[in-house]
Amino acid sequence: MKSAVIARRISPLIVTLSLTACLTQPNVKALRDENNQLQRQLDQASDEITDMRVREEQLRAELEERNRVIDVLSTEKSSRAQESSQLRGLVRDFVQSQIDSYRDFLLQSDLLDYVGGELVSRAHRGEESRTLVDLANPIPRSGTLTGVAGYFESPGQLVVKVLRPVDDSLVVVWESLPVEAEQSGVVRLSFPVSVGVDEGDIIAYQFDGVVPVSFDRGTGDTRFQREGLTLGSLVEPEELAGADERRAYSIGVLGLLN
Repeated sequence: MKSAVIARRISPLIVTLSLTACLTQPNVKALRDENNQLQRQLDQASDEITDMRVREEQLRAELEERNRVIDVLSTEKSSRAQESSQLRGLVRDFVQSQIDSYRDFLLQSDLLDYVGGELVSRAHRGEESRTLVDLANPIPRSGTLTGVAGYFESPGQLVVKVLRPVDDSLVVVWESLPVEAEQSGVVRLSFPVSVGVDEGDIIAYQFDGVVPVSFDRGTGDTRFQREGLTLGSLVEPEELAGADERRAYSIGVLGLLN
């Protein structure tokens, strides 16, 4: 009797344990499968991280190599630029020396074109501080002015200026550095820098002290004023003095005209 009762109590428990075991086995398998999948994903991510680190090292090495190449190219470019600059400087110096020699040869040989008054001693001299504007001798053709010539009664210094006609006025478009005649008689002087001129340009001569160049009256049309002329300034010919005197001075410019 007791055995039967015990058997009846144990039977449901056995059934319950059996059912629990049946339910637990699939859950464990699913967890194992999920763990395996997660492990595979972790391994894959680890491999990708390793690949990325390798690629990063490769990129860093490539960047360092490019920077090295850029530094080398920059150094070479700087060196070539310096060499090129030095070469251009040497060529310019050589060409300028040849030009200066050629210009001096033409000057001393009296082979340059001359525009101005005849280089002779004249009747009147000794005026103070004059700017002379030679309206009688405009530049006949375009070209390059290289110097000035004059018959100097005494040593003296002057500045030569180029005036360009604009409507009825003249505009100062260029001036030389001061040039100095160190002796009397016919003197030819080169400008430190040559200048291009156009047909019709007018030449002015500025003396800050005693004008060392003599003049005659009645044979020219050189006007004058006491004030100097500055670059860019406007000159009205009718406002200059000396229109009725018709002065001719023994001075002019030298150059190569077309």
